[in-house]
Amino acid sequence: MSQPAETTSATPADPVAPGAAPAAHAAAGVAPAPRFTLEGFAPGWGASVMGTAALAVVGVALAGRGVVPALTRPFGIVVFLFSLVLGVLVIGTATARWIVHPRAALRDLAHPVKGGMSATLPGAVLVLAVAFGRVGPLLLPEAAIRPTVLALTAIGAVLALVFGWAFLTGVFARGDTRLGQITGAWFIPPVVAIIVPTALSPFIGVREGDHALDIDLLGISWVMLGIGAALFLAITAILVVRSAIAPLPPAPLAPTLTIGLGPAGLIGLDLLLMARASERMGLMSADAVGLAAMIGGMFWGFGAWWAVAAVIVILRGYDRLPFALSWWGFTFPLAAWTIAGLQISEAVGSAALLAIAVSGAVLLVVVWAVTLVRTIVGVANRSIWAG
Repeated sequence: MSQPAETTSATPADPVAPGAAPAAHAAAGVAPAPRFTLEGFAPGWGASVMGTAALAVVGVALAGRGVVPALTRPFGIVVFLFSLVLGVLVIGTATARWIVHPRAALRDLAHPVKGGMSATLPGAVLVLAVAFGRVGPLLLPEAAIRPTVLALTAIGAVLALVFGWAFLTGVFARGDTRLGQITGAWFIPPVVAIIVPTALSPFIGVREGDHALDIDLLGISWVMLGIGAALFLAITAILVVRSAIAPLPPAPLAPTLTIGLGPAGLIGLDLLLMARASERMGLMSADAVGLAAMIGGMFWGFGAWWAVAAVIVILRGYDRLPFALSWWGFTFPLAAWTIAGLQISEAVGSAALLAIAVSGAVLLVVVWAVTLVRTIVGVANRSIWAG
């Protein structure tokens, strides 16, 4: 099998992959002692929260479709509670890093690879908002759910816009990004924008007396979907060209090849959810909702194609995939695509699409469990902090 070029995404003095040893130590032949430092806290940790909270939503969505509800609903609740603990730790640490070490955080945001991963911070906030809206009602009073979701979504949306503008405009202004430094991590800024309508749509048009606010939420959701969808299409074109004429990313960044199925699935899901919300507000007909479901299915299908293609490329292009923090990049995209499949299959009444989505859920549980265990082991033996 062909080997990826290790120098395409970073110079030896500027490693981007977790576990890469600093050049000074490598040159001296001395391995650094791995340890946690706030300044060195990797920007991609937010992906662990995104994948875990999204898995909780998958569990509840499976129960809602009648797939072993006695097992999937409690599973979703337990994972949701775990995601809250993980979210406090990761978001709190990342926020502290921005406060205490702003230069290091800004340096990562400006990096052509790490910059995309930095957007997992607003992504983590937004996916927790989605999880609160879907899983929270099983545990918390209804009066607490809506304010929590709106607050988290507002924070996440603002951060998503700021991070997306800062990253992409920085790349455009410098104009010095090497082709090999472009990876699937570039999908993350548009992905987090697309999560906004996923979080807000269930609360639009469901309570009397909130018409003005609901109209605002509906407008904001459509705008964020437009931003994310347009950027997704543009970045997809860039990545297709990059993949055709440049070597594969280093092995620790291989999981970024699969990220594309996440935004494809979310766009399909959001089209359906936003059409339903618009119907509740009297702005769309039932026929329009059906059309949105079919168009959403088209995007979801593209996500499935992307996933299969990415797996084939990984199998053909890499002899092995060493564990790295980037493995969390396998989880959220698959979870988002699975949730979309469960919703779209219900909307169009397809048992075949439901079976495919359930298969994705099973694969997701396996990938998430393996990644979680490897992460815990890495934290325990401190190897996760290497580099």
